[in-house]
Amino acid sequence: MKTFFYWIVIILVFFILFLYIIGYNSGLCKINKKYTCEKKFCLYKQFSFYFPANISKDLQKLIQNKRIQKRVNVQTFPETILNCALPNKKGVAITCQSILDITPQVISFYQNELCQYISKLINVQLYPTELKIPTCCCIIIYEKEGDWINWHYDYNYYKGRFFTVLIPISNNMTCTEFQLMDNNNNVKSIHLLNHNSIVFEGNYLYHRATKLCENQKRILLSCQFVTDNNISDWDRFRSKLRDFAFTGKISIRN
Repeated sequence: MKTFFYWIVIILVFFILFLYIIGYNSGLCKINKKYTCEKKFCLYKQFSFYFPANISKDLQKLIQNKRIQKRVNVQTFPETILNCALPNKKGVAITCQSILDITPQVISFYQNELCQYISKLINVQLYPTELKIPTCCCIIIYEKEGDWINWHYDYNYYKGRFFTVLIPISNNMTCTEFQLMDNNNNVKSIHLLNHNSIVFEGNYLYHRATKLCENQKRILLSCQFVTDNNISDWDRFRSKLRDFAFTGKISIRN
């Protein structure tokens, strides 16, 4: 009986160690990372942004198209273990490929006008990521009670720096907020509404979207930019696994 008990303890210890290794390498665990601030940018920057009328119209067209929307539900319990957040994500996504197929002008806007605007805003020369990556320019929709994404870092698969831009499409007040946690574990909430947008370096910024309340809806345009979009074959494979968690399928486009 004692031998059996010891084996159970050993298995549990190895399982916990395994979770921590996965957590620290996947961006789920809180780590105090060193970061050097620049004159015009330090981890994140809020800004006010208005979509051009033609882009706003195209975004509404995409939002109304239920056929291209993919719901992802990843739920674990408990939601956190010590300083590691377990994978939890509920919401709807419209991938870059779907946007490109239906409203290619939105993708052109992402690659050109928006890229130039953000580059100038933070004084860093940025480039769009590859279009075959589903999250490079996508729409995120929180529409059911409890839709959210748990604490995480954005893993940087690229050789250059990696930035995410979130721009609200809907502007109604909701329970879901963009939150960030600093090295002292202080949490700050940022309301992404009334055109208040954010650009952040997600592989250094621990962040999440809090849970949506009943009968509410939050819609965001999420765009990714890099300073060097070269990527190794190994990291490309890892990014495809992440794409599966985001969209429920692995992109095979070239």
